[in-house]
Order: sequence, then structure tokens, then C-alpha cells
Amino acid sequence: MSSKDSGPGVKVPPPLIFISFALLGYLLEQVYSLQLISGDVSVLLLCSYVIFSLGIIVIFLAVISFFRHKTHIEPWQPASALMTEGIFAYSRNPIYLGFVVLVVAAALYLNTFWLLIGLLPSIWLLIHLVLQKEEQYLAQKFGAAYLAYKSRVRRWL
Repeated sequence: MSSKDSGPGVKVPPPLIFISFALLGYLLEQVYSLQLISGDVSVLLLCSYVIFSLGIIVIFLAVISFFRHKTHIEPWQPASALMTEGIFAYSRNPIYLGFVVLVVAAALYLNTFWLLIGLLPSIWLLIHLVLQKEEQYLAQKFGAAYLAYKSRVRRWL
């Protein structure tokens, strides 16, 4: 790498990917309903609260790690540390995993299959517009340390 570290070159904020498809799913639900279940949705609501809480906890733990390591959370900024401990010992991308979990919670809460359908293009775009660039950048910046981490910790779970 050159002496001027410009980061991984990510151009699209990952939350925007998830928010865009979640909004599209919500709009599609208004036009053509694809409910997950009909009738009593109290179980869906309870599950949505639990899943939402898990997603928030995962994201919170990851954000705390970024602050502790004094490195940028924004994927277009250069990294100053390779995080491999805490929540990062279980997932290389806990914030993105948290986004997926939050969308699942929203789908349950709103009782719509559209949000789950929207996860497929969201994840595909995340992989191709963000993760591949991040992984290439981290391999160049941290070399063998990142490759060893990548070999022992899964991308998601």
C-alpha cells in the first residue's frame, strides 16, 4: 500500500442498502400484501422484539469495539486496527449481521414477506459493493494477520 491510506474505496453506505430495500418492501406490502401469517400476530410481535433486541446488541457491541480500537466505523475510511476480539471473534461483519437481523425483526413486526425478499438483493449488493472491497483492503493492509483471522472467523456467523 502507498503511504497515503485512502481506505477500501467503498462508495455506498451499507445502511442505505438495507434501508432502501426495506422501504421498497414496505411500499410493496401497501400495494400487494404478502403477509407471513394471517390471524393472531402476537407471536410474531414477541419474536420481532426479541430479534430486534439481539440485532441492537450485536451492533452495539461492534460499535463499542470500533471506539475501543480507535478506528473508523465508516467502511470508506482507512482502518487503523484489525479487530479480532469480542464480537469480532464470532463474526467478521457483526454490524452487517445486525442490519440483517433488524430487517428480519421488522419483517416479523410488520408481518410482511416483502422485507425478507428484499434481504436477498441487499445482501448481494453488500457483498459486491462493500464486503469484497473491505476484504481486499484489509488483506493488503494487515496481510497475514487478516488472512489468518479470515480463515478462522466466518463472514457472518
